[in-house]
Amino acid sequence: MSRHSTGLGGPPFPYETGPEAALGGGERPSVSGRPEYQALRRAHRRFGVRATAVAVGGFLLYVLLSSFLPGLMNTPLSGHLTIGLALGLGQFVLMGVIVWRYLVHVRRDVTPVVRGLRGLVRHQEGEDRRQGAGGRRHSAFEARAGRRGEEFRPW
Repeated sequence: MSRHSTGLGGPPFPYETGPEAALGGGERPSVSGRPEYQALRRAHRRFGVRATAVAVGGFLLYVLLSSFLPGLMNTPLSGHLTIGLALGLGQFVLMGVIVWRYLVHVRRDVTPVVRGLRGLVRHQEGEDRRQGAGGRRHSAFEARAGRRGEEFRPW
């Protein structure tokens, strides 16, 4: 338990005075309020819900078939390979497909929007420097980008 939460003093919580104060006076609009960012969050959330539903649904189907239709699950396909074993191994295939679709989703839907928002933030920070905010320290993102000297590249 911190000193601040008990009311005994200590540094104030960063958002106690409002998020504008934590961002340096609220002089620049937040990226999280932009429609592109909101659309990005919706698309990412929608994909996550669908992928989770497919994964859980596949596993639940396997468990229900194993519980209520053991005769079907024990039907041999070839040698010692049964339908149940094939469906169980199919879970690994299903997870692989979900991961592959996630990578495609990120590459196609997320990365272009993130690059655009990152460019917008860099442009706004460049304008801040030109307008006399040169005494401001670089953000952690700028320090990382400056060290690497190249744009982030997805797999």
